[in-house]
Amino acid sequence: MQPMRFEPVTLIQLRRDLMRRGAILATLLGEVLAGKRPPALAAMLAARPGARPEEVLRRALDQIERRRRLIDERSEDYGRCELCGVDLGAPALLEMPWADRCTAHAAQ
Repeated sequence: MQPMRFEPVTLIQLRRDLMRRGAILATLLGEVLAGKRPPALAAMLAARPGARPEEVLRRALDQIERRRRLIDERSEDYGRCELCGVDLGAPALLEMPWADRCTAHAAQ
């Protein structure tokens, strides 16, 4: 049996932080669908010029859900770049547990 890459307590924290981020994004999506333009959305939209706000938020929520599933499955893919497989490292994931790309592939 392969040892886990992360301590159980770290996985619990990462999952909790993922779920917190998901709740924030879901709230923003609800506001957008209600016709509001929340200020917290500006940075996300700036990163995706031309994209509709609800599209950006749904994509972000899908990313959160994929990461959560990997944690729940104890998958070795969690915390690795989806393109090259490099380990993102616990410190980076503790800052942004929904990360799915290394710095070399972040813009792709």
